[in-house]
Amino acid sequence: MNMYPLLFVLALATVDLDVVTVPLSSEIRAVLTPAARTEIKREVTVTRVRVEIDKVVAASTLGPAFNTYVVWAVSPEGMLDNLGELDIKGVKGQFSATTRFTQFGVLITAEPHYMVDQPSSAVAFRTQGPETDFRRKKVQVEVGAYDYSRIKPPGTALHNFVIQARSAFEIAQAAGAERLAPADFRNAQVSLGAMEELVNRGVPLDILWPAANETIRWSQRAAATARAKR
Repeated sequence: MNMYPLLFVLALATVDLDVVTVPLSSEIRAVLTPAARTEIKREVTVTRVRVEIDKVVAASTLGPAFNTYVVWAVSPEGMLDNLGELDIKGVKGQFSATTRFTQFGVLITAEPHYMVDQPSSAVAFRTQGPETDFRRKKVQVEVGAYDYSRIKPPGTALHNFVIQARSAFEIAQAAGAERLAPADFRNAQVSLGAMEELVNRGVPLDILWPAANETIRWSQRAAATARAKR
């Protein structure tokens, strides 16, 4: 049984969220619909964002292509800042990062991997309604620019970041990166091969992680380059 309603759609769409103006002198506490909370505080030249979620389901619950959750800061103009990956332990989610935005809302989406550059349509949480009084306005954000419906689930693996790496490479393939971004695609292919060799050897996770991260990085770069050339 899902722990929150399915707020996402499976195509390009827009979602509403509250954008807040972060004051210099105080911390803001905001509600993330449907059941989460965030604390936002200015720290000199950056803004600290903390998220706490009491109950979060596996990202794959929102679609077979999804392996993780990404936290986004969204400016009033619709600019997006990928703040990073939501840390999940059991059913609880936690996150802490900074952004240079001083006016923004928070969006959390399920994604194939944590380096994506646009949010999917699988919106899990979004700022909507204050817990404390602050200046805010509602904006619309476009989600679902990329179609992951044809991405095959990568199956089980030693760790989630291996699954993310395999998905990132498949996305690059689907984007036509082998033809449109051959150099980046080749680097992604080499990185994937090196990671799979480490998986087969059963190396410790602290050794495996950098190889998976490199695969994700090159695959995302190849996919982005290929999309830009279409």
